[in-house]
Order: sequence, then C-alpha cells, then structure tokens
Amino acid sequence: MEKINFPEPHDILTEKPSLKKYLRYFLFFGPGAILVSMTIGQGQLIMGPQIGAWAGYTLLWLITLNIGSYIIAYVGCRFTLLSGISTVDIFALKLRKGWLNWLFMILVLIFVPLFAATIINTLGQTICWIAGAGHPLFWGISFSLFAVILVLMGRYKLLEYTQAFFVAVLGIGAVASVIAIKPDILEIIPNFFLIGNVPSYPEWMPSSEIKPIPLVMLGYLGTLSITLIPLVGYLGWIKVKRWGIFKDKENPDEYSKKLFNLFKKEKEIKYLPDEPEEIKKSRLLLKPILIDLGIAFILVSIISASYMIAGSAILGEENIPTEKELLTNQVEIFSSLKKDAQWLKPLYQISLFFALFGTIYAGFEAVSRMFYETGKNIGNKIGKMDYKKFTLLFTLYIIATGIPLSIWIFLGKSVILVLSITLLFIGVIGVVMYGVGSIYITQKILPEKYRMGKFGVFLVIAGIILMLIPFLFLFT
Repeated sequence: MEKINFPEPHDILTEKPSLKKYLRYFLFFGPGAILVSMTIGQGQLIMGPQIGAWAGYTLLWLITLNIGSYIIAYVGCRFTLLSGISTVDIFALKLRKGWLNWLFMILVLIFVPLFAATIINTLGQTICWIAGAGHPLFWGISFSLFAVILVLMGRYKLLEYTQAFFVAVLGIGAVASVIAIKPDILEIIPNFFLIGNVPSYPEWMPSSEIKPIPLVMLGYLGTLSITLIPLVGYLGWIKVKRWGIFKDKENPDEYSKKLFNLFKKEKEIKYLPDEPEEIKKSRLLLKPILIDLGIAFILVSIISASYMIAGSAILGEENIPTEKELLTNQVEIFSSLKKDAQWLKPLYQISLFFALFGTIYAGFEAVSRMFYETGKNIGNKIGKMDYKKFTLLFTLYIIATGIPLSIWIFLGKSVILVLSITLLFIGVIGVVMYGVGSIYITQKILPEKYRMGKFGVFLVIAGIILMLIPFLFLFT
C-alpha cells in the first residue's frame, strides 16, 4: 500500500533554541484557552473557596492529581495527530456495537442538562448581584440563550479569542487576590504533594453544608479535570487548527474520513511511513498539542489554587459559601483584604461573570462537537448530518432540558451536590474510561514505531491512577 508523507512541521519548531523561539510557542495556545475557560467556573468559584474555608491548604493535592487528565488528553490527541483518525472512531469500530461511545453519549445526555442547569442558576445569581435588580432565573436563562446565539452565529476563531480574553481576566483576578493576601508560601507548597492527606470537617461547619468528603473531593477533581466533553471535543479542534497530520490539509474532516475508511478496509494502519526522517517529523508535529495542553494545565492550576488559598486565608466560619450565598461571600476574597483594595470587588465580579459565561459559551460548542465526534460512526443519522445543523438541534435539547432543571434546582435543590455528582461522572469516571481506551488503541493499533515507549506508558498508567485516588476514600 502507498505510504503517506507527513507535512513539514511549523518553522518555529525547527529553529535553534532561543528565548524568542520559546516565547513564540505561546502562539500555539488556542484550544487550550477554550479548555481553561470551560474548566474555570463553578467548581473553582464555589467549591474551591468553600473547601479552602474549612480544609485550609490540605486538599491542594487534588490540583496535582489533575495532571492525570491532561496526560490522558495528550494520549488521545497523540493518536489522532499521528493516524488522522479520532480515538472515538476506533472505539466505535473495534468495541462491540460501539458500547463505549454509547455510554459516553448517555452520560452526556443525562448530565450535561444538569450541568447547564447549575450554571444557569449561578450565572443568574451573579448578574442579579452585579446589577442589583432582576430575577436570577431571568438573567441566567437570558444569557444562556445569548451564548447559544453566539455559538450558532460565530466561528471557531471568535470562540478561541473570546475565551483567551476570559482566561486573562480570570488569571489577573486570581493572582491579584493571592498577592494581596501574602500567604506563607512555605506552608502552602508541601500540600500540593501530601497526596492522601484528608482533613475532617471543623465543628463550626453548618450541618446543611456537610457532604461526604470523598464525594466533595471527587466532585472538585471533576471540576479541575479535562472533562469527557472537551476531551473528545478537542479531537475536533485539532482538525480545525490543522495540527499534526492535518497540517496543510484543505479539508481535515474529509481527510480523516478517508484515512478511517482505509483503516476499515485494511483492518490495520498501513499508510504511515517507515523512514526515520518521517518519524522524526511526526514527533515534531506533536509539539503544538503538548504546548497547548501544558499552558492550559499551568493556568488551571494557578487559578484553582489561588481561589482555594484565598478561601483559606479570608473566608471561614462567618463567610463560608453556602447554598444561600453561593458566590457573594467570595467577594470577601477581593474586597476585604485592605481598606485601599476596594477596587478588587468589581474585579471579582467581572472575573465571576466571565468565568461562568465563558463556561456556558464554550460548553455549548464543546459538547456539540463531542457528541458529534462520538456518534458519527455508530449510526447513520449523526454522521450524515451537517455539523451546524446538528449543533442547532443539540443546543436546543440542552436548553429545553436545562431550563426546567434550573427551575427545579432554584426551588431548593443543592447546586453543590448536583454539581459534584455530575462532575464525578463526566469529569472522573468518563475520563478514566477514555484514558484506558486511548492507551490501549495507541499500543495495539498504531504501527510499532509510532507507539509510546515504556516511560510514556508508565506516565499514562500513573495519570489514570492519580485520577482514581479519591475513590479509595469512599471505602475508608
């Protein structure tokens, strides 16, 4: 069979090492901005400060565990960038009746409307608080519909650039809070590595706010991780960016379909080249995704740690975020630091709005792309449908189910509990299953020269184990 040739890597990747070269690496930061904006939201702004308020710095190691989800994301993207075939397409073909794809889709159909409902509530509360008028549900539903319009009318570039702006605002707000607090760094740093150190609730913790600590830990890890939605949606974004094997391809989606059909015909990947020069090129073509994910992980870690640290230093028995004041108590993190730091209150409000609106705006596009990528090869209807038409129909489903659920939550259900359970499934369980599947097909389906080495496999297994650690505390 005729072998393909990999495209030439970006010029910047072949330049000699220099400060200018490494600074230009930041130009690869694109899908990662969407990822960060989706990740930084309710979990960091509600659960993070609350955990910090009662647990201090002791659960900062959950942020360290999150590197596991980024390793898993890299493995899945690596397979697609080298082979041109999405991991979920292989799952659909190789697993009996595409059961894993169906499971992922069922999880999304159940839990994404719940996730949307929690965001509608918290976004509505935020805007109501900032504006000083109106009803939370009115604001939340209105801005959610506005996000849908932006997704349907906008282009990927608009999404990427707006999310990069949102991330900048979030980062500035989070870092400003920690600088103003001036915490003891030597006391903080060890807690990132004391994995397994689980505190108990303090006596002053309101009984209404007490949830099983392992569930809280798993839920918070789910807010930190690359959830199942962007994990698969990322496979579509790297085609849009034309990274890896898709570089210089006029229609990456059609090229991916062509390679997938070749794989179905031959039952194995025979089209990848064997020459050392081509293998070297393929490794260089992986760098953009490594850089993009690396920057995203660093930003998520810094922002998440900042809110937990600030919650520990500023909040406490009197200001712990409760179901009644999900977000307004966190303003203490910004506005009560110093008498001359009142300007930090509007900074917090702006950060809060962009965090929640950015999550739902990016989320609509990401979940549509994820569902499309997952389902296009297990049934004829999705695969034959135009992507924009599919996005319209799927976002209508989320809105039609999310709005009634947001009313249900508003009438008295626990946002934190619903959020924790939702993120347990789409942020931990689903991610681990995807990780196991990705490393399996990498080592079994890619030609031997393109598989991961022993150290790479070790890192992936370690990443999966890291994501599972909080589960151990369910049985203690």
